[in-house]
Amino acid sequence: MPARPSPPVRAALLVRAALLVLVAVVVVAVPACTPRPTLAELDRKLYATSLPSFDRWWRGEQASANGVSRATIDRWLASSPGRLDSAAARARPWDVSTDLCSSSPDTGPVFDFRVPCIRHDFAWRNLRRLGGSTRSRRLAASRQFLADLRTTCDARALVQRPACRAFAASYFAAVSVVS
Repeated sequence: MPARPSPPVRAALLVRAALLVLVAVVVVAVPACTPRPTLAELDRKLYATSLPSFDRWWRGEQASANGVSRATIDRWLASSPGRLDSAAARARPWDVSTDLCSSSPDTGPVFDFRVPCIRHDFAWRNLRRLGGSTRSRRLAASRQFLADLRTTCDARALVQRPACRAFAASYFAAVSVVS
Protein backbone atom coordinates (compact mmCIF):
# COMPACT_ATOMS: atom_id res chain seq x y z
CA MET A 1 0.00 0.00 0.00
CA PRO A 2 1.50 3.35 -1.07
CA ALA A 3 2.15 5.92 1.59
CA ARG A 4 -0.21 8.89 1.79
CA PRO A 5 1.35 12.16 0.70
CA SER A 6 2.22 14.58 3.45
CA PRO A 7 -0.20 17.47 4.12
CA PRO A 8 1.95 20.04 2.22
CA VAL A 9 2.16 17.70 -0.81
CA ARG A 10 -1.63 17.07 -0.66
CA ALA A 11 -2.23 20.84 -0.53
CA ALA A 12 0.03 21.38 -3.55
CA LEU A 13 -1.82 18.64 -5.46
CA LEU A 14 -5.18 20.22 -4.59
CA VAL A 15 -3.95 23.64 -5.77
CA ARG A 16 -2.77 22.12 -9.07
CA ALA A 17 -6.09 20.35 -9.57
CA ALA A 18 -8.00 23.56 -8.82
CA LEU A 19 -5.85 25.48 -11.31
CA LEU A 20 -6.48 22.86 -14.00
CA VAL A 21 -10.23 23.13 -13.41
CA LEU A 22 -10.03 26.94 -13.54
CA VAL A 23 -8.07 26.87 -16.81
CA ALA A 24 -10.59 24.44 -18.31
CA VAL A 25 -13.50 26.69 -17.29
CA VAL A 26 -11.80 29.78 -18.77
CA VAL A 27 -10.97 27.99 -22.04
CA VAL A 28 -14.60 26.90 -22.41
CA ALA A 29 -16.21 30.12 -21.15
CA VAL A 30 -14.18 32.82 -22.93
CA PRO A 31 -15.34 31.98 -26.47
CA ALA A 32 -18.91 31.83 -25.17
CA CYS A 33 -18.48 35.36 -23.76
CA THR A 34 -17.35 36.81 -27.08
CA PRO A 35 -20.37 38.67 -28.42
CA ARG A 36 -21.60 37.46 -31.77
CA PRO A 37 -21.59 40.08 -34.52
CA THR A 38 -24.96 41.51 -35.52
CA LEU A 39 -26.30 43.16 -38.65
CA ALA A 40 -26.62 46.42 -36.69
CA GLU A 41 -22.90 46.29 -35.80
CA LEU A 42 -22.07 45.49 -39.41
CA ASP A 43 -24.08 48.51 -40.52
CA ARG A 44 -22.08 50.70 -38.10
CA LYS A 45 -18.77 49.39 -39.44
CA LEU A 46 -19.89 49.93 -43.03
CA TYR A 47 -21.85 53.16 -42.93
CA ALA A 48 -20.97 55.03 -39.72
CA THR A 49 -17.21 54.45 -39.66
CA SER A 50 -14.83 56.53 -41.75
CA LEU A 51 -12.70 54.65 -44.24
CA PRO A 52 -9.44 55.45 -42.35
CA SER A 53 -10.98 54.28 -39.05
CA PHE A 54 -12.24 51.09 -40.67
CA ASP A 55 -8.79 50.51 -42.19
CA ARG A 56 -7.08 50.86 -38.78
CA TRP A 57 -9.59 48.48 -37.17
CA TRP A 58 -9.32 45.96 -40.01
CA ARG A 59 -5.50 45.91 -39.94
CA GLY A 60 -5.62 45.24 -36.19
CA GLU A 61 -8.10 42.40 -36.68
CA GLN A 62 -5.98 40.90 -39.47
CA ALA A 63 -2.85 41.13 -37.30
CA SER A 64 -4.65 39.47 -34.39
CA ALA A 65 -6.13 36.74 -36.59
CA ASN A 66 -2.77 35.86 -38.12
CA GLY A 67 -0.70 36.32 -34.96
CA VAL A 68 1.50 38.98 -36.56
CA SER A 69 2.15 42.70 -36.17
CA ARG A 70 0.36 45.49 -38.01
CA ALA A 71 3.65 46.18 -39.79
CA THR A 72 3.53 42.64 -41.17
CA ILE A 73 -0.04 43.22 -42.38
CA ASP A 74 1.19 46.41 -44.10
CA ARG A 75 3.94 44.39 -45.84
CA TRP A 76 1.46 41.68 -46.89
CA LEU A 77 -0.90 44.32 -48.25
CA ALA A 78 1.95 45.72 -50.35
CA SER A 79 3.64 42.52 -51.50
CA SER A 80 1.76 39.33 -50.48
CA PRO A 81 -1.97 40.15 -50.53
CA GLY A 82 -2.92 36.48 -50.90
CA ARG A 83 -1.92 35.99 -47.26
CA LEU A 84 -4.81 38.28 -46.23
CA ASP A 85 -7.34 35.71 -47.46
CA SER A 86 -6.39 33.21 -44.76
CA ALA A 87 -8.52 30.66 -42.96
CA ALA A 88 -7.51 32.36 -39.70
CA ALA A 89 -9.01 35.64 -40.93
CA ARG A 90 -12.23 33.82 -41.85
CA ALA A 91 -12.43 32.06 -38.47
CA ARG A 92 -12.83 35.26 -36.42
CA PRO A 93 -16.19 36.51 -35.16
CA TRP A 94 -15.98 38.93 -38.11
CA ASP A 95 -14.71 37.52 -41.40
CA VAL A 96 -11.81 39.89 -42.09
CA SER A 97 -10.42 37.92 -45.01
CA THR A 98 -10.04 39.65 -48.36
CA ASP A 99 -8.92 39.06 -51.91
CA LEU A 100 -8.74 42.84 -52.36
CA CYS A 101 -10.27 43.77 -55.73
CA SER A 102 -10.57 40.12 -56.85
CA SER A 103 -9.37 39.85 -60.44
CA SER A 104 -9.25 43.63 -61.06
CA PRO A 105 -6.12 45.68 -60.35
CA ASP A 106 -6.01 46.96 -56.76
CA THR A 107 -3.84 49.94 -57.64
CA GLY A 108 -2.82 51.92 -60.69
CA PRO A 109 -1.02 55.14 -61.55
CA VAL A 110 -4.09 57.21 -60.63
CA PHE A 111 -5.85 55.04 -58.03
CA ASP A 112 -5.38 52.83 -54.98
CA PHE A 113 -8.60 50.94 -54.29
CA ARG A 114 -7.24 48.37 -51.83
CA VAL A 115 -9.02 49.71 -48.71
CA PRO A 116 -12.40 50.22 -50.43
CA CYS A 117 -12.14 46.68 -51.82
CA ILE A 118 -11.28 45.36 -48.34
CA ARG A 119 -14.35 47.02 -46.83
CA HIS A 120 -16.53 45.74 -49.70
CA ASP A 121 -15.25 42.18 -49.14
CA PHE A 122 -15.90 42.64 -45.43
CA ALA A 123 -19.47 43.75 -46.16
CA TRP A 124 -20.40 40.92 -48.50
CA ARG A 125 -18.67 38.15 -46.55
CA ASN A 126 -20.25 39.18 -43.26
CA LEU A 127 -23.68 39.80 -44.78
CA ARG A 128 -23.56 36.18 -45.96
CA ARG A 129 -22.28 34.98 -42.58
CA LEU A 130 -24.99 36.85 -40.66
CA GLY A 131 -27.78 35.71 -42.97
CA GLY A 132 -28.46 39.26 -44.15
CA SER A 133 -27.33 38.96 -47.76
CA THR A 134 -30.44 40.40 -49.34
CA ARG A 135 -30.31 42.24 -52.65
CA SER A 136 -31.08 45.57 -50.97
CA ARG A 137 -28.29 45.09 -48.40
CA ARG A 138 -25.79 44.07 -51.11
CA LEU A 139 -26.76 47.14 -53.16
CA ALA A 140 -26.31 49.37 -50.10
CA ALA A 141 -22.86 47.83 -49.53
CA SER A 142 -22.01 48.44 -53.18
CA ARG A 143 -23.16 52.08 -52.93
CA GLN A 144 -20.86 52.44 -49.92
CA PHE A 145 -18.11 50.88 -52.02
CA LEU A 146 -18.61 53.63 -54.60
CA ALA A 147 -18.51 56.30 -51.87
CA ASP A 148 -15.27 54.75 -50.53
CA LEU A 149 -13.77 54.66 -54.04
CA ARG A 150 -14.64 58.33 -54.51
CA THR A 151 -13.12 59.17 -51.11
CA THR A 152 -9.81 57.66 -52.22
CA CYS A 153 -10.04 59.59 -55.50
CA ASP A 154 -10.63 62.85 -53.64
CA ALA A 155 -7.29 62.35 -51.87
CA ARG A 156 -5.42 62.12 -55.21
CA ALA A 157 -3.72 65.01 -56.98
CA LEU A 158 -6.22 67.24 -58.77
CA VAL A 159 -5.04 66.13 -62.22
CA GLN A 160 -5.49 62.45 -61.30
CA ARG A 161 -9.03 62.75 -59.94
CA PRO A 162 -10.99 62.53 -63.22
CA ALA A 163 -9.22 59.32 -64.27
CA CYS A 164 -9.53 57.91 -60.74
CA ARG A 165 -13.28 58.64 -60.75
CA ALA A 166 -13.65 56.94 -64.13
CA PHE A 167 -11.99 53.81 -62.72
CA ALA A 168 -14.22 54.07 -59.64
CA ALA A 169 -17.34 54.19 -61.82
CA SER A 170 -16.22 51.09 -63.74
CA TYR A 171 -15.44 49.15 -60.53
CA PHE A 172 -18.84 50.11 -59.15
CA ALA A 173 -20.55 49.05 -62.40
CA ALA A 174 -18.80 45.67 -62.18
CA VAL A 175 -19.94 44.92 -58.63
CA SER A 176 -23.43 46.26 -59.31
CA VAL A 177 -23.95 43.55 -61.91
CA VAL A 178 -23.61 40.86 -59.24
CA SER A 179 -25.31 42.79 -56.43
